[in-house]
Amino acid sequence: MKKLITIFCIACMSAGVIAQPGVRIGSYVVHVQKANADSLTNVFAEDDPCPPCPSENETRPISPKNKYRNTTNCTFAGIGFILPDNGNNYYTTLGGNSINIDIGGMRLYHLSRHFSLGGTVQYSFYNYKFRDAVDEEDFNAVVLRSKTFSNDDLLKQVYRSHNAAVGLFTRLYLSPQNRNYNRGLYVDLGVQGDFAASRYCMLKTQSEKKKRYREDYAFNPFSASATVRIGWDKFLPGRSAIFARYRFTNAFNKKSLPMDLPPMTIGIQFF
Repeated sequence: MKKLITIFCIACMSAGVIAQPGVRIGSYVVHVQKANADSLTNVFAEDDPCPPCPSENETRPISPKNKYRNTTNCTFAGIGFILPDNGNNYYTTLGGNSINIDIGGMRLYHLSRHFSLGGTVQYSFYNYKFRDAVDEEDFNAVVLRSKTFSNDDLLKQVYRSHNAAVGLFTRLYLSPQNRNYNRGLYVDLGVQGDFAASRYCMLKTQSEKKKRYREDYAFNPFSASATVRIGWDKFLPGRSAIFARYRFTNAFNKKSLPMDLPPMTIGIQFF
């Protein structure tokens, strides 16, 4: 009889413990929760704001991702020298005085440690210094309206254009320096499209000083080029890259002028 009473008392005490919301052990409270056929035990301090496990309808907040974490923006400026080509298809230009100036911005999207996609928006200025374009029959007739100049009167003859350009390129890092950032030796391969908002031939003479000759039909407003850039990207200031640009479209309309401008430019850019 005493054994039955003892077993009954133990059963009642156990039922009371299970019915309680929690059992205190020091500063902690033990909670027993039932989900279907399984029991879950949660232990947390009494002064904690909430249990570590959320309820069935509660979801933990997800920290927002920074969509700009894998992008890099920078500005750049560069100077290039137009390589002269004295072939029959091009007007003779002076290499040291024929230059290109670029000023713009660049944005990179880092897809991996070794690969990025990028774009550029820039202003480009081209200055081609001629040697004897005014003496070429078609150029003189179409652009200069058959004007003649003596050798003593003519001081300078150049073709200039002010361009707005947009480019797209892929960047391959040959030796990335960091797991989190794309740094190191890289090669860019891309294309660029130019719109020459202002394009003209300028002559400087003793009699007329400086005079501009514009020809919308003979001077093409749009051009396309292939670009290559090799550089070393790092955190230190003074980053630079060597670039080459080859124009694969004509600067002059072949129906009006038989020859074109040299297509190759080589220079350096600073970021």
